Amino acid sequence: MENTIDLIHQQTRVLQITLQWLDRNKHSNKPIRGLIDCILNHSQDLVKKSEMELTKITYKGKEK
Repeated sequence: MENTIDLIHQQTRVLQITLQWLDRNKHSNKPIRGLIDCILNHSQDLVKKSEMELTKITYKGKEK
């Protein structure tokens, strides 16, 4: 499970870097920029639910 969590964090970081690159290179008005922004900055409820699922799975794994 640690690998899954690490993968998600790395993917998030890559998306953050991509947003920064798009902004620096005057691509702020491109549709892809809006999609990335939506996932990173406007899906906090989904992020919290995902973290709860991962925590639950990790906890269940430790019970065995």
